[in-house]
Amino acid sequence: MTLDQALQLVVSAIWAVAVFTGVASLAGLMTWGERKLASMIQDRIGPNRANFMEFQAIFSPIKLLRPLFKDRFTAWGLFHIIADPVKLFMKEDFVPEGAHRVLHSLAPMLSLGIPLIVFSVFPFAGPLHIVWRDIPAADLWPVGLLFPGDVLHLSDYYLKFVVADLNVGMLFVFAVSSLAVYGVILAGWSSNNKFSFLGAVRGANQMISYEVGLGLSAVGIFMIYGGVSLTTLVTGQSELLWGFLPKWGIFTQPLAFILFLTCGMAEIKRVPFDLPEGESEIVAGYFTEYSSMKFTMFMFGEYVEMILLSAVLTTLFFGGYSIPGLSVATLSGTAVGDLLGPNGTAALVVVLQAAKFAAFVVGGVYFIFMIRWTFPRFRYDQLMRMGWKSILPLALVNIIVTGLVLSLIRGWW
Repeated sequence: MTLDQALQLVVSAIWAVAVFTGVASLAGLMTWGERKLASMIQDRIGPNRANFMEFQAIFSPIKLLRPLFKDRFTAWGLFHIIADPVKLFMKEDFVPEGAHRVLHSLAPMLSLGIPLIVFSVFPFAGPLHIVWRDIPAADLWPVGLLFPGDVLHLSDYYLKFVVADLNVGMLFVFAVSSLAVYGVILAGWSSNNKFSFLGAVRGANQMISYEVGLGLSAVGIFMIYGGVSLTTLVTGQSELLWGFLPKWGIFTQPLAFILFLTCGMAEIKRVPFDLPEGESEIVAGYFTEYSSMKFTMFMFGEYVEMILLSAVLTTLFFGGYSIPGLSVATLSGTAVGDLLGPNGTAALVVVLQAAKFAAFVVGGVYFIFMIRWTFPRFRYDQLMRMGWKSILPLALVNIIVTGLVLSLIRGWW
């Protein structure tokens, strides 16, 4: 390993912690956002009971703020983000009689851990081009002891903001995401409850069935942009169509976007595809027998999956972090470029790219929330019929049509 590779490894490790922290923070905020949005749609107040002033018994200086807030400081219900986990932590962790204790505990870990792993291959911003100077390892004690005679080439260095930049990024996303079905199956089987098992069977059938359509609907994107690497897909969408329209996947593959969104919603078991839960039919489905922290992990995992689906949609259909027309080259020579210099300009581009990616991910999550409070739940036979008899044929037709159009455009005929 060279010193340059070691630096990238350290940055990737730090970035992994930052991504985990960001996703976890957004997921926690989503628990409040969804409830607040639901209350507005249903014409009610929503979360507003958790009160900051109630902590005065623990933190006596807060008493000084009482006249200012008149005993009420709820911050639009944001303190429910703290109150909810505290309540769940204090609940009894109940394991039903006859349940398989090991698998009963493993299932929620899989449901939460697997979607978090997938974020490791997402590029949240473009590489940062550093133009500075080369630094000998001997000048970086004690690094020089580990890399004798090596040099850190910061005169021309590209720092990547991705934990693992795989050339098979989307295949990794599909492969690891498909393992989430084991959390559902193990939860239902290990609970020793017929309703839990019925929910697990529903979940397994639904997730495996819609994985077929999910993968096939993305094939058109791979054909147009020439690869399955997430970086390649984002780079391919950074261009313009006809000089004014971003070459995003939603414009080049509109049918694929609709199919992918539908299959993705079914994969994460969100309304109107929440048949594995089916509260009005099978109590709460595969996590009926879960409480305390294990239930929290299932619930939290669902929000992480929503963020993951939104991140995939942003990468495949909205250009990922790329902003057409924005680069270090376009800013060089302008007032901004002259003011910030090459390194400052590169950092500004990276920040804007990360902000664009984050904004589209949050927008996608909001759209998923709106779908929940707009459409009723499908019947199970309708769900399976749509997956096999509607989405699958349309995905195959989309691949054929995409191939024909590309062959004409590229002059293969």
